[in-house]
Amino acid sequence: MLLASLMSTAQIFEAAMLIFFGLSWPISILKSWRLKFVRGKSPVFLSLIVVGYLCGVGNKLLRAWHDGTWPEAVTGLYAVNALLVGVDLMLYVRYRHNLEPATEEVAHDIARVTRQDAKQP
Repeated sequence: MLLASLMSTAQIFEAAMLIFFGLSWPISILKSWRLKFVRGKSPVFLSLIVVGYLCGVGNKLLRAWHDGTWPEAVTGLYAVNALLVGVDLMLYVRYRHNLEPATEEVAHDIARVTRQDAKQP
């Protein structure tokens, strides 16, 4: 009940959205780092996401400044998500020239999944 009294329903949903979106970025980062392979990722898409999260941070900071209050807790979630997507973008820049995954085992796994996807109607 304490959490509910501190945050409105809209803030709870906003925080949940950011948490669930935020869970995907460490997975993407680890995959890129482990494989040293980023085929299929779009730097434009990642850049747009970073800009979107930074706009969320700016919105929360400007609203807090206008209201004379501290920024909402979700401001930190926007910032963390922007940072994580930024790391993923940096890995893209680092590994964009790699034509295949770092290990042969991983390359075989990717080929197997690709073949399975091609067989499905």
